[in-house]
Amino acid sequence: MAGVTLVVAGAGGAAYIQTRPKAAADATPKVQAYYATAPVPAGTAASTAIAEGAIQTKSILPEQRPADAVTEATQLSGRVAGAAIPAGALITTSMFPAPQTRIGTVVIPAGKRALALEIAPLPGVAGFVGAGDKVDVFGIAKTPDGLGVVRLVLQGIDVLSVNGTGLPAVQGQVGSPNMIYLLAVTPVEAERLIYLNEFERLYLDLVPKGEGAVKTPGAGPGSALAV
Repeated sequence: MAGVTLVVAGAGGAAYIQTRPKAAADATPKVQAYYATAPVPAGTAASTAIAEGAIQTKSILPEQRPADAVTEATQLSGRVAGAAIPAGALITTSMFPAPQTRIGTVVIPAGKRALALEIAPLPGVAGFVGAGDKVDVFGIAKTPDGLGVVRLVLQGIDVLSVNGTGLPAVQGQVGSPNMIYLLAVTPVEAERLIYLNEFERLYLDLVPKGEGAVKTPGAGPGSALAV
């Protein structure tokens, strides 16, 4: 009988020892954190993501919360997502960098400038391009002999906005049916684009996600008509 009691007591002791860590974990005070309930595209205003329910709060253990985690909605005031945020990710302040411009609704990559170009719909990929996409730029120019040539001049250019999408109504509006593209470029790239847009012609193409740079030979009267 004493042996049975000892076994029961031992089993009880083992059960007690095994349940102590869980009980201790349950007793640890939890903290608030913000997380993405759905994917948040780059350039999305934090206020919009919160209003649409794409960013919500939940309680987590203190050790699960990153040092730069967002703990109050006020930390995101006037900010936009600097890059795409996957669903389930805990929201940190680095995901929503401080505004770089007065309107604070676009994120300009480091070392780049935001250049606005007015382009007719067809050369501008007929409205199929939006913020977060990448485009290649083709230049069309006259050669010294009076003929024309087409060359791929810039690749993988980041599109920050099209026709003022995501901007206040007074931004990105023109009195014509053309599209306004806000592109992230270096000052040197800006010079080339401005020249092509003002004195020659340019076309854009939409770059597939993950596509790398390519080499092309260019096209003129001879090569374009080659069979």
